[in-house]
Amino acid sequence: MLQDDHYQRVADLAFRHLAGAGDRCLERRKHEWIKTVPNDDPRYGREEYLNALGKYQFNSSEEYTQALAAVLFTHIWLLSAANYYRLSIRHQKPNGAPWLGRTPIAGTDKPQRIAEELKLPKRIVACAEFLHYIRNTISHLVETDPKTVRIDELDFPLAYELVKCTWVIYCALLRHYGLRPDRGSWLIQTRRYNLPCRLNIES
Repeated sequence: MLQDDHYQRVADLAFRHLAGAGDRCLERRKHEWIKTVPNDDPRYGREEYLNALGKYQFNSSEEYTQALAAVLFTHIWLLSAANYYRLSIRHQKPNGAPWLGRTPIAGTDKPQRIAEELKLPKRIVACAEFLHYIRNTISHLVETDPKTVRIDELDFPLAYELVKCTWVIYCALLRHYGLRPDRGSWLIQTRRYNLPCRLNIES
């Protein structure tokens, strides 16, 4: 059951980092007023300004770090979960599991392949592909690669949408293997990590 334990722990890591990115996002936004202060403004360079600047930069850096970690762990979590069920069927373990005998998803190497095999809507497949591109960019930054995406703009709202998309795929994966997700599972999950069930953060 090592792999089962692994994907559940990685999912937990993804959501904990996402929650951390959310906290830092809210703190960062409290100090965004400094961006409206030109260098000829009398507030520029004073103690209040410098204090806010330090907090803004710290929270921006922490939000990016936490969002980056959330994206990486989300990618791992989905592939690990899909691979767990595939291998369970292949090895017929654990005995009596409800998913034994079902047709396993063969393509467990990319989120978009999982979404495609589950016959999910195109927007979910596209989101899964974007998740994979971001993961590739973080792991193998090659700017000339057409599949490289901008990661300098990775923040809490973007990470949130990618994790939410992955949750949709994960629930579809469970249903494929005869497991029924809890009703309102996204709401339950977000409450568990003190996350909003939908984004409503003013720009």
